[in-house]
Amino acid sequence: MKELIVYRESPWKLLLTISFLVLISTAGAASDFSAVEHKRQTIYHSPQSPGFTSWVGAWTMPDGSVMVGFTQATGPVESRPQAPKEVQRQLTWPPAGHAGYDMTGLDMQNVYLQSKDAGKSWQKVSEDEFKTCMNGVTNEALTALADGTIVRGVFGFYLPYDRDLPQTGFLQRSNDGTKTWSKPQVPIDANQYSTWPRRIRLLRDGRILLLSGVAQTPAGSQTRAEFSKSVEPALLLSSDQGQNWTGPIPAIHADQRGGWTEEFDIAELDNGDLLTLYRRESDAKRWQGILKKSNDTWVAQKAHQSVLPHSGQPELLATREGPILHVATSGIHWTTDAGQSWQKLDVSGSAYYPRSVQLKDGRILVVGHVGGDNAYGTVDQSIVMDSFRIVDNDIPIAHRQSLRTDKLVGERISLGVADDYKPCIAKLPSGELLLTAFHQHKREGTKVMEQTSLFRSNDGGRTWTDGQPLKLLGREPYLTVLKDGTVFMTGHLLNKDVQSQWGYTTGFLHRSTDGGKTWQSTRVESEGIKPNASNHTSRNVLELADGSLLLGVDYGGGGGPYFMWRSTDGGKTWDKSQKCEPKDFKSKYGFFGGETWLWQARSGKIWSLVRVDSNELPIKDRPIKAGNDQADHFILFSSVDRGKSFDRIRDFGDYGEMYMSLLRLQDKRLLLTFTVRDLNPPLGVRAHFGTETEDGFEFDFAHDRVMLDTKTGRRYQGGGFGPTVQTEDGTLVTSYSYRGTDGKSHLEVVRWKAPTIP
Repeated sequence: MKELIVYRESPWKLLLTISFLVLISTAGAASDFSAVEHKRQTIYHSPQSPGFTSWVGAWTMPDGSVMVGFTQATGPVESRPQAPKEVQRQLTWPPAGHAGYDMTGLDMQNVYLQSKDAGKSWQKVSEDEFKTCMNGVTNEALTALADGTIVRGVFGFYLPYDRDLPQTGFLQRSNDGTKTWSKPQVPIDANQYSTWPRRIRLLRDGRILLLSGVAQTPAGSQTRAEFSKSVEPALLLSSDQGQNWTGPIPAIHADQRGGWTEEFDIAELDNGDLLTLYRRESDAKRWQGILKKSNDTWVAQKAHQSVLPHSGQPELLATREGPILHVATSGIHWTTDAGQSWQKLDVSGSAYYPRSVQLKDGRILVVGHVGGDNAYGTVDQSIVMDSFRIVDNDIPIAHRQSLRTDKLVGERISLGVADDYKPCIAKLPSGELLLTAFHQHKREGTKVMEQTSLFRSNDGGRTWTDGQPLKLLGREPYLTVLKDGTVFMTGHLLNKDVQSQWGYTTGFLHRSTDGGKTWQSTRVESEGIKPNASNHTSRNVLELADGSLLLGVDYGGGGGPYFMWRSTDGGKTWDKSQKCEPKDFKSKYGFFGGETWLWQARSGKIWSLVRVDSNELPIKDRPIKAGNDQADHFILFSSVDRGKSFDRIRDFGDYGEMYMSLLRLQDKRLLLTFTVRDLNPPLGVRAHFGTETEDGFEFDFAHDRVMLDTKTGRRYQGGGFGPTVQTEDGTLVTSYSYRGTDGKSHLEVVRWKAPTIP
């Protein structure tokens, strides 16, 4: 921790107190996640007791519903026929001395359930019959594609009574929600390979991975015991929604052949690598490794024994909050460092051979069966489901002084696609949340095309729609919502954007009176004012106490001019003639275009929080030599004449702190959110609670700093932004982007609660 230096000033009688935090570096402790709202419920029991229901699969449908599939057997416990001796020899089944494992003569069904209310209730959708002496042939390898097609993997070797079926792993597709299934599709050459499908995983780029145990022998040429000794984990890859497959891609290093099983699972990391957990034949611990992305495939790195105990088929879940979960009967563990370390989640272990999914609202469902690998009729099996949420239990408060806790709890929700950037959040009077972000697409040479997207949430930020592309020009879209629900969006279109036709960077103001469904656009013109000069607006539109509106507009290159646009009809029309004079301000950059944020005090005084170049306008008595704009800082200016002129008051915050905004909270405090972009890692979004005075506000930057987002760490800046809204129940929702380990920016919101007033 570097030395902490605090500056305090109180010029004249201005009721504004600011503490400056200088040269502070916060390491940012790793997050600590916990489970909340946990409960277990039985979702299905066989029509007879003791029941046999096991080997579960679970997946989500494109409509948000969740489905479960499992094996069910019914029939007499005693006096059943046994498999023919040749079948018993080929399948090494039943195990010696355990005749009850032979399922011959039982009514065997694949049963499918669906829930449309986040797992609260379940309805049987379908069941299809099969015959085998084994105790299951499918259901663990199940998923739904983007068009609603359901794909399942079946181990045909376990279906000896139907020789028309492939005696190896095959896939089937259903286009009617599991009611009917297609003919078998063998993904790779059965004359060369025997395969056992274990998992089907969808990648972020739309491709599909089929996780299989693979033996390099023709299908049906080995006994089950021989297959088990030669099988190794491998990947099959499809780039056309499962119609064709390539592989196998080895999932183990060439120097570590032998001793594996068909049971393994993967989780896709931000950089495209695959965290992989394996079950070995004779180890008491899980093994883990990394399959390193290499162009369009993966190369297995050497695996090693992990700290996780053995517990059947590995099950991994990459959550939207960031952690990857390992779900097992022995407990649920999480990692945020690609398995370098694992921590146990404070929730009980799962039922046997679990499958897990995460719903759109963040709730995690874990489905498994009561019992274990049991002989028929020996244990009363049922299908049970655990449900819970995970929250970040460690949003640190740096240099706590007046707050009552050292850390807060937050629920993190990811949205958008990789390289979406700089989100801005706002709340409509109805309570619906809007969030904008933009995405830069490279074009020929140095040209770009930047696209704005709009996201919506009707549950306080827990779930979001996909981004709706807007036909609006301008990058870094920033939202303002008036009391009557009118929405404004500011932004600026770069001259190098292929959509530009004006020859300079130009600002835009977009307006919507129907919650962002339709928009009307106003371009800021340089013609007739300062030809060919870049122009910008203030970040927000300021709604004054009397209902009139202000928008700052200026022109780059030094010396302005600076204007304060005014509207008295809710932004339908603007008086663009009023010039503005910022005193003690001299810069080649704009006064408003430097991302100024406007705010009105109770007295009517108007404040401008102005981002400035730190070389041109350094912090008083602490000049620096900034190498780029990541070291910019903010200066406060105030106006007592409704924006005709602004007086320079003082520095606000430290170098590298920007994108500031204020929010009046329900408990009368103020919340300042901003982004740390350089000098004091970890980079990301911070917050301070302050006090509103008649003329302004009081903030202490030296204490009680809420570290809302630290994911970028020491990597190159990832955007930040960080405006905040408050929902009716008091929840705060802050938006931000961060730079991931893949080098790309990612969008998130964090839902959190303000600590109580001391």
